[in-house]
Amino acid sequence: MNLKRTGVILLGALAMTIVLFFIDINFYNEHDFTKDNVNEILFWSFVRGLVISIAVNIGNYYRTLQKK
Repeated sequence: MNLKRTGVILLGALAMTIVLFFIDINFYNEHDFTKDNVNEILFWSFVRGLVISIAVNIGNYYRTLQKK
């Protein structure tokens, strides 16, 4: 895996983290967030964003292999 592909994955994960974080904050039932709650939501948003970004990157990679 080259450095450009890793950068694209991390950039996609960061963008997805922001979106997923705001979605999770809006669907979370409590209005009084503690620092631990926000850190946990942010961590899991990053993990989900990273998994989605890796899945999209793998899909794009195999699609380009099939076109050749």
